[in-house]
Amino acid sequence: MTDETKAGCVLRLYGVSAAAVEAAVSGFSPQWNAKAQWKSRAAETLVALEAQSPSGLKKAEQALRERFAADLYGEGETTLAEAAVAALEQHDRLLICSDAAAGTRLEARLETVAGAEKVFDFGALSYAHPKTGAQIERQARARLPKDCTDPVRRTLARAQAARRLIGADLAAGCAERENDCVLVLSCKKGCFLRTIPLEENPALWLLDMIRRTASSLPQAEGTGFLPARRAAKTAQPESAPPPKKPHRFRRFLFGLLLLAVLLGLCTAGAWAYTGGNLYALPARLHSLWVENVPHSGALLL
Repeated sequence: MTDETKAGCVLRLYGVSAAAVEAAVSGFSPQWNAKAQWKSRAAETLVALEAQSPSGLKKAEQALRERFAADLYGEGETTLAEAAVAALEQHDRLLICSDAAAGTRLEARLETVAGAEKVFDFGALSYAHPKTGAQIERQARARLPKDCTDPVRRTLARAQAARRLIGADLAAGCAERENDCVLVLSCKKGCFLRTIPLEENPALWLLDMIRRTASSLPQAEGTGFLPARRAAKTAQPESAPPPKKPHRFRRFLFGLLLLAVLLGLCTAGAWAYTGGNLYALPARLHSLWVENVPHSGALLL
């Protein structure tokens, strides 16, 4: 087999470990005559595939695509920013940022991507707009205790407020702390959260979260999720829980318990009345009925 017949490609993954890639490659069939080399930098892994024939390459590539369906964002020279924009455009999703910390990170990555302005407002309609930005802050503060200083809760509240106020599909936020930051991505179903050390490039992680959410793909391991109701409660002042509505099943159980108690009382009464011989109960009841039924010639008082 000559070099002219060899085939190769490069797959780009994000949020998957090199160990997982190694395990997947070890499962290649010998018949494919395919081999792989990979290199990881932070959370990104590039996998270079090479096979002795196009058919072998196709099978090896398909195996990795199936194994890392959610983690594979592109091939060749595709960037994560381009993949995120493509996912937003393909699924008709509008992305905004709820604060400058997220905005500056994303804008630097997306400003050179063709078509990004169709799916991302670059702050013009959200946090950077004088009136809208102030409205986002007011609505977020209204859902938090007055003395709240937790940057994560404040970021969470802003992201939810911004998405509702503007009517966007996704709202990104970033809570900066001393040694790390918490990325927040609000969507209709709730909020995704991920804690990232500052040296791990939070912007790339945020782009990957956006790409996965826009495409309805599972998030990378380590990314948390707060359902919409729980996320709303997290961003609201603590208050007394509302009175619980009676539960139908509980009412049903209460009825059964009441019937059981009544049955027990009746059984105890019958036991005492018959002297412990429940088989005699029908005859005793019949005689009691006959004795108390008025008969012909009886004097009614």
